[in-house]
Amino acid sequence: MEAVQIGSNAAGTGIGASKLKVHIGPLELSKDGTVMKPKFNIGIEGGSLYAMAGLRDVRDGLSAEGLAMYQKAYSSKGATLQEVLENVKAEEKVPALDDFIVAVPQIMAEVLEATGIDLKADRIAAVEGAVYIYVGTGVSAGLYLGWVDTKGYRMVGVEGKMAVAASMGITVKAGVHENLQSVRITSYLTNVGFDVVVKLKEPAKREEASQV
Repeated sequence: MEAVQIGSNAAGTGIGASKLKVHIGPLELSKDGTVMKPKFNIGIEGGSLYAMAGLRDVRDGLSAEGLAMYQKAYSSKGATLQEVLENVKAEEKVPALDDFIVAVPQIMAEVLEATGIDLKADRIAAVEGAVYIYVGTGVSAGLYLGWVDTKGYRMVGVEGKMAVAASMGITVKAGVHENLQSVRITSYLTNVGFDVVVKLKEPAKREEASQV
């Protein structure tokens, strides 16, 4: 399946989100109105722009950032994570995408360690989400301890950690949905990243998922 360019969402707070939002302390302003959240940051996100500094929503993990970047985001679907990345590679000839594709087995090993779910091809119904290609500057750090976030996933991982995968620095966090029917994976490498949901053919067994 082909990749389709969409609006961006650098923080990965929603799969492929693109709505323009302004953040002022605990307030999030958009065309839908104003929402108060347990966060404290300032900045703007939407379209191709992400500029933010401060603490993110603590319901999604313990994380902080100071980032300013321009990016493209592509919505992609496939039978595997590798196929999702290759769909985007067909649209954007970015060398780091090749590194990501080579690193897929190592990323899946990180997912197994974080979630207890072995995402073999015969267990996957579909993979869909967003792939980001960006330029900019800044730093971010986060700790995800497995509590249920605002999307229903128990994310585990360390953002900003330089994990070894394919001899590259890769950040990976992953979590099982509370209904045990899907796994969310977010990963970043150099100037590319992805935020995908892996839908399972059959719900994972509760005793299998290390987070539940």
